[in-house]
Amino acid sequence: YIYKQGLIKERNYNHRWTLRTTCFDSPHRIKHKNNQTAVLGENVTIFCNLTTPADVVQITWQKIQDSLPQNIGTYSSRYGEKILPPYINRLHCKAIEPNSSFITIREVTFEDEACYKCLFNVFPHGSHGGQTCLNIITVSELRTELQPNLDCENFLRFIYSAVGKPAPQISLSPSQVLINPPEEYLAQNPNGTATISKTYNISLETVRSLRLHHLIVHMDHPLRKEEKIVPLSVK
Repeated sequence: YIYKQGLIKERNYNHRWTLRTTCFDSPHRIKHKNNQTAVLGENVTIFCNLTTPADVVQITWQKIQDSLPQNIGTYSSRYGEKILPPYINRLHCKAIEPNSSFITIREVTFEDEACYKCLFNVFPHGSHGGQTCLNIITVSELRTELQPNLDCENFLRFIYSAVGKPAPQISLSPSQVLINPPEEYLAQNPNGTATISKTYNISLETVRSLRLHHLIVHMDHPLRKEEKIVPLSVK
């Protein structure tokens, strides 16, 4: 079958996704999300709809990773749901109606980051499919540490760090207390997350002159925004 691009729509809802209608030389069309985002450790449901009436014999779901398709679940009105390894006890495959199907993956891990294809076996026209690619995101709690600078008693060392996918954006205010650019550390971890850490030197003289009692750390990530107040015990 020759795939042709159909209607593409975009909307914002926590995360951006694209709704695609896949057309074939046959009259059958499949509506599905082109991309979908899931949160590490939570459940995710992927839908696939055959928009034209048809005699659907079976619906097969495949996981496609490194261009290799692997059957993970099937559903038919005659035999019901059948889940295949390694998704037994983690996957639910169902048809809402004869032409509409979904899978739910429980407690997603980074191993679940792949593309998932639904295949409608339509009598007598054969198999028609649509594909959704799943992106897994996560972010840790923001960690902060305030310590004396052993090299200079007029400075404080302030360290903050976080781990996320994608890497979170972190900033510190007020910026007037900062001396020189921070020491910045960014490392890509084997599981796809990134660790970001910054170390600042803070002027105690400026802290006293501004009569500051705390610093504010801002973290921005697609999963959430966080603001942390760090008390300053400066005499």
